[in-house]
Amino acid sequence: MEIVVWAGWLGGLAIGGFVILHFWLMGKPAGCSTGYGNVCGLLSKKLTYYRQGEYSNPNNTKLWFLIGIPLGGFLSAMSSPEPWHLTFDMGMYESILPQSEAAKALWLVFGGMLLGFGARLAGACTTGHALVGGAMMNPPSLLAGFVFFLSAMLTTQLLFNF
Repeated sequence: MEIVVWAGWLGGLAIGGFVILHFWLMGKPAGCSTGYGNVCGLLSKKLTYYRQGEYSNPNNTKLWFLIGIPLGGFLSAMSSPEPWHLTFDMGMYESILPQSEAAKALWLVFGGMLLGFGARLAGACTTGHALVGGAMMNPPSLLAGFVFFLSAMLTTQLLFNF
């Protein structure tokens, strides 16, 4: 079976349309990092850091947005005509990652922790800054989005060219 991939411009229009629709329906910009904080707060009652402000509200729309991301991916995979299975296949990164499944899982968890820390430090995640802040032409978000993409390109070059 042939895999159909969306054209880049069509994917960009779909993401941009979602950003506008979300803001129009919810009255708030889309983003995941606050939802991640909600999950941390709900899972760990001992961390007072996550029991403040928006993080303490389990009905925060960003929490449900965050839950919807993997749920939407799961529903998409289940409705696919191709057989679906869980894998740690990382494509081009297979050549630089450890070979055991447990070691890959540890690297993924570590990367996720770094992403969460960076999102909290920057005041929002890449979705919040690059997509929503960029659409609103917010100067700090434009700078943060530039730094996100520049660091990603530099890291990829360091990993694969040295």
